[in-house]
Amino acid sequence: MNKKESKRVHLINLFKWRSWTALTACLITLFFTSGSVIYAIKTDPLELVRTQFQWFTVDSNLFMAFATMMIIPFAIEGTKRKRLTYPKWAQRVHYAGVINTTLTMTFVLCFISWYDPELAFGEENFILHIICPLLVLIAFFMVESPHPLTRIDNLRALTPFMIYAILYLKNVVITGEWDDHYMLNTFLPFYVSAPLVLILVYTIGFLIRTVHNRLLKYREGQMKQIWDQDLDPVSVKIEIYSLGTHAGLYEEKDAMTVPYDILEQVSKRFNIRLEELSRAYNKGVIDGMKQKVEEE
Repeated sequence: MNKKESKRVHLINLFKWRSWTALTACLITLFFTSGSVIYAIKTDPLELVRTQFQWFTVDSNLFMAFATMMIIPFAIEGTKRKRLTYPKWAQRVHYAGVINTTLTMTFVLCFISWYDPELAFGEENFILHIICPLLVLIAFFMVESPHPLTRIDNLRALTPFMIYAILYLKNVVITGEWDDHYMLNTFLPFYVSAPLVLILVYTIGFLIRTVHNRLLKYREGQMKQIWDQDLDPVSVKIEIYSLGTHAGLYEEKDAMTVPYDILEQVSKRFNIRLEELSRAYNKGVIDGMKQKVEEE
């Protein structure tokens, strides 16, 4: 295996590693979030459990748990296909959840920790305020999404927060049924603090969107650097065949799949039919498996 081919094999393994990282982060997030809710239901009176949903921390983590449950099947598929991708609608839900939990972590670190460290980091709050948001960010940035995030996506992702803000306005400022948990109507009038928080939320979304889109361009650049533009179609098929051979030699038979997303990018780059690349890859897999059997 030559140096370039070795790099391409490494790239496929890197895609697979990202899928496993995202899957692990999603499972841990779901475990901690659901565990905290179950613990609260079992240990706290029903009336106190109901008041927990007045906290944005609880609501944002539950929303993220819902998003995580939708992402896990794509992550499992990604470990088999060697690359984690999902459709645009899943990306939007995931993005909204990431913004919400990142807002929670930001608010805790910048504000709540200063006047009530126990509330910020005590007991399960450290998991919901810090650990889960960090895991959510890791999972989000591991996705090999083909869809760049846009300003419209940024605005749409504010919808869950806006719903909570309306409920907070009604129950804290208008009716007084909730305590002013986040001091939004204590030090400043709500009509001043609410727009400031909205700007903060949008800024968080903007930063996450910027990092996501730059990672997307960087990974596309990786692919372009590893595949030489001046390769002829026959050479491309030979190297795709070699990648298949590597898979047949070193991967488990029942876990072997065609890395369709990678072949699709190569197909577009060199204007070679995807069916031809798939046949070359599959032929390499079969020959690699035969070679492994002979060596055993």
